[in-house]
Amino acid sequence: MEVHMKQNKLLKCAALTAAILSLAVSCGPSVYTLGIETSQPSVSGVNLAGKTVSVIYMDNGQEPDSLFSAAMATAFVEELENEYFGGDSLVPVYCLDERAGVDYSAKAEMVDLLVDAGSDVLFLLDSPSFGTIETRNVQSADGSCTVSGAVPFSVTLHVYDSMDIRDTVLTFSGSTVANISAEISGNESTEGIEYILKCNMDGTASSAGRASGRKFAPSWKSENMMFFLYGSQLWYNTYYYVNDYQWQKAMDVWISMLDTPNMEKKACLEYNLATACYLQGQYRLASEWLEMSQEHFHLPYYRFLKEKITSRLQP
Repeated sequence: MEVHMKQNKLLKCAALTAAILSLAVSCGPSVYTLGIETSQPSVSGVNLAGKTVSVIYMDNGQEPDSLFSAAMATAFVEELENEYFGGDSLVPVYCLDERAGVDYSAKAEMVDLLVDAGSDVLFLLDSPSFGTIETRNVQSADGSCTVSGAVPFSVTLHVYDSMDIRDTVLTFSGSTVANISAEISGNESTEGIEYILKCNMDGTASSAGRASGRKFAPSWKSENMMFFLYGSQLWYNTYYYVNDYQWQKAMDVWISMLDTPNMEKKACLEYNLATACYLQGQYRLASEWLEMSQEHFHLPYYRFLKEKITSRLQP
């Protein structure tokens, strides 16, 4: 079995909570416990851990709408990058000309766009929908004129996660009213004033983007994860790798020892591999390693890890 690993930035640093137990007096495996904080799905139910993400916003050809969508998409992406990628600019943003009559909430449309973007998860931000604007003109002391208005608007966001077993497009929407002010000449028509107000909604759009991004941010849960250890230098090396969250190095060592004729050791190696995959969000691979471990030897903590993996595989 080929294992593709990469460091998961969603794992926060946590201390090793228990020492190696009875290593010197036992010919069997010892167990040590790693206390770690793992990411949980966001309040939206979408889990972006270990996945590549792209964002598209629609351009319907109307300048106020396009300015709003661009500002919202930028803030949305920045929020995701802060939560999942340590602030690194790893989420590309694309602008797509809106086509009349196309249902962008349809799976077929989203899959086509996702393939073009080349990511695991695609967010699609529709053009905003503005309601009836209430305006009020204010004449300032220096002769300039300021207009203020209550601008109702709604936004819709579609999400398709190619790695989600639900295999469907999720749609999120929200509405609110923004209070906007802008300077005008005083000679504008009602339509002109509304146009100016909508063009001055960058701050509102950014706030909406950040708020939307936070709904996809992970929550955190403290977990104690068990690893098996034998008394040899190779096993000791993996102990230190795990303690430093160097999963690739630990897994490389465990995989190199899988040809052992000792079924108990083999099962311990596979259990460790399952645990490492679980902590990196690779739940299906974790399940495969765990079931191989169970076939080779009945280890303690099998049910403990099985329940954790199963809960992550459920929609």
